[in-house]
Amino acid sequence: MNQRTFNSALLLGVTAGLRSMMAPALLSLSARRMGTNRHRLLASPQAASALTTMALGELVFDKLPFAPSRLSPAALSGRLLIGAMCGAAVSPKKDERAGALLGVAGALASSFAGYAIRRSLARATRVPDPFIALLEDGLAIGIGMAAANMDSETKKSAYIAPSARVA
Repeated sequence: MNQRTFNSALLLGVTAGLRSMMAPALLSLSARRMGTNRHRLLASPQAASALTTMALGELVFDKLPFAPSRLSPAALSGRLLIGAMCGAAVSPKKDERAGALLGVAGALASSFAGYAIRRSLARATRVPDPFIALLEDGLAIGIGMAAANMDSETKKSAYIAPSARVA
């Protein structure tokens, strides 16, 4: 596994830990743009539309007072599973397990860190939690876009003929 794939798998996991549906939505949009065979289902218009709708819904739902904690067993399990799937999706076939583990590690770390930082910021600044959550949304989108674009760049470079590569 090269460094770019390692980073992409880990950061998609981080994104899933912050906003669970953002990672697959951004990965789907990136795969759609690239049109790779390996991500045929993920790159379909239906998948991109459904995942993007779910990600946007999560951005709204997260601000509601009755939204469950990301650390509840069901929510955390979902984030870890999504992190694993996204990490595996960006990894070469032979490294899918490693990519999945990186996705899980990123999701686990960012689920707990995001919770703690968001809670601490809200207490320290007395800014209402939904406004702090907007900052977290921006962070998740930024990290996810960078990670999904790393994957795109990896796939692009794979299609460059060996004679065209610069040493």
